[in-house]
Amino acid sequence: MKKFLNIAGIVAALLVAVWVYRALFPGDEKRIRRLLAEVAETAEVKSNENPIFRIAGANKLAGYFSPDAVLRMDVPGVDSRELDSPDNIRQAFTAARAGLQEAKFQVHELKVTVADSSSATAQFVGVAYLNGSGDPLVQEFKMQLRKIDNRWKISRVETVKTLGM
Repeated sequence: MKKFLNIAGIVAALLVAVWVYRALFPGDEKRIRRLLAEVAETAEVKSNENPIFRIAGANKLAGYFSPDAVLRMDVPGVDSRELDSPDNIRQAFTAARAGLQEAKFQVHELKVTVADSSSATAQFVGVAYLNGSGDPLVQEFKMQLRKIDNRWKISRVETVKTLGM
């Protein structure tokens, strides 16, 4: 019986060690999922938010992108635009956040594919609730990410055209 308890204790200790290791050193897919959740949270605009915090939020959002990032957005009925420099991306985020009274963003149906240790793709449906509207804007996106200095950065984002577009 004592031998069984020793073996059970060793197995339990190994399971705890594996769990702690995975919690402290998450895999790339988990890190990318966490990054996109953080981006959606950072993009939110609260109705009573100070204008200085709106600008700071735009700067923080731009920080999630690589220096050579490209954003290609083609949303029917809203806007069509390509941004290909950090300054253009930061200015677009600042203008968008200044023009909104409030905004909430959600990521749904996220599929992450890690190609190797330094590149990945993500495809997801983005849902935006703008200025208190109950009707969300829904758009599918494809994103490329690169690992720079051991951190995942967004290097390309483009809207996915569906059959109805």
